[in-house]
Amino acid sequence: MSEATAEFFESAPPPAAPDPLRDDLLAMIHARDYVTPRHRQKALGPSDVSHPCMRRLAYAMMDEPGSNPEWDPLPSIIGTAVHAWLETAARHANTELGRQRWMTETKVQVAAGLTGSCDLYDRDTATVIDWKVVGTPRLRKYRKDPGPAYKAQVFLYGRGFENADLPVNRVAIAFVPRGATLHSLHVWSSDYDPKIADWVLERRNQAIALLDDFDVANSPDHYQWIPASQHDCAFCPWYSTNPNSPTQCPGDGT
Repeated sequence: MSEATAEFFESAPPPAAPDPLRDDLLAMIHARDYVTPRHRQKALGPSDVSHPCMRRLAYAMMDEPGSNPEWDPLPSIIGTAVHAWLETAARHANTELGRQRWMTETKVQVAAGLTGSCDLYDRDTATVIDWKVVGTPRLRKYRKDPGPAYKAQVFLYGRGFENADLPVNRVAIAFVPRGATLHSLHVWSSDYDPKIADWVLERRNQAIALLDDFDVANSPDHYQWIPASQHDCAFCPWYSTNPNSPTQCPGDGT
């Protein structure tokens, strides 16, 4: 396990002795996880186009098969469950208020061919909010800086609410600790700047143009001409320490 993945999963206990029941439970969890919408989704969403690596974006746009096995699904499963519970919390708050302050899981049209589902919108303050459920090491990191991908994603959601004729004054990311108490909840926020959304969408257009100009569909070796940027490369489906095909990237920004 790489240093990056070890940090992400925080700890990795030694394998248990063979246990048929454990194997059956794991198979059940993996089977259910495999049929979740994110595995069936083909169209790219704001979280995809927000990634700072243009080569990764190009691979995703062309639906290239990943070269890495899927990561352990448990963090995602926990995140999905927490998101669902937080949605009920927002609805309960609306009931208590007797009005709809909080809009949950709102589908927004960011641009032509680009839609997304935003976790939360606060009508009182015109704030777009995205929940992130993270482990303790990542929480420490994001307290310093959420990073370009998460920031860009929430600005794209802001554009989506603008397109729906709803005001957007601020954007925010609420980091919920996966292994701590609510006291550790961290919220990053910023004034909404439509120019940031414009910039992210322009990068998307540039990636589309490069795919066409370089004709990667017929010349996949031209993927290496598309700029790559280091950003959590160990978690990229196309990352490889020993690339042996055009759709594998060494993750060193080359």
